Amino acid sequence: MELHVTGPRDGKVDTGLEALVHVACKNFAKQLGISRLKTEIQVRMHHDLFVAEGCEGLCEPVSKRLFILDVALYGNWLSTLAHEMVHVRQFARGELNSTLSQWKSNKYCDNFEYWDQPWEKEARRLQGKLVEEFEKNP
Repeated sequence: MELHVTGPRDGKVDTGLEALVHVACKNFAKQLGISRLKTEIQVRMHHDLFVAEGCEGLCEPVSKRLFILDVALYGNWLSTLAHEMVHVRQFARGELNSTLSQWKSNKYCDNFEYWDQPWEKEARRLQGKLVEEFEKNP
C-alpha cells in the first residue's frame, strides 16, 4: 500500500498529523485485510468542518487500485478516516462498484436514502471498531 497525505490542494500538512494519518491508515488497512493489496491512497486533509456540503469525508475510487480520500479535520477526523478506509476496502475488493449501483452482486437504484445504503451501514458499523482497536494498539 502506497500512501500520500496532503492538504486539500496538494498543500503541506503538519508532519505530526501526516505521521499519525500514515499510522492510522496502515492500522485500518491491516484490520480490514487490505494492507497487502497493491493500492495507492491519497489522503487530503481539509482544514474545515466539511469537505463538501454536510459531508465530513469522501472516498473517490479513481481506479480499482487508486483512491482519493478527503477528510475534514474539524470533526472526529480519525473516525471519518476509518469510515473512508472501509469504502476503500469495498471498492478494492469489488464489493461496491464505482457508480454505487451494485453491492456484493446485488443491483441497487438511486432511491435509497444515503444512510440506508448497505455500504454506508457497513462503514458506520465498522468505523468505531476500527478506531477503538487503533487506540488500543496503534
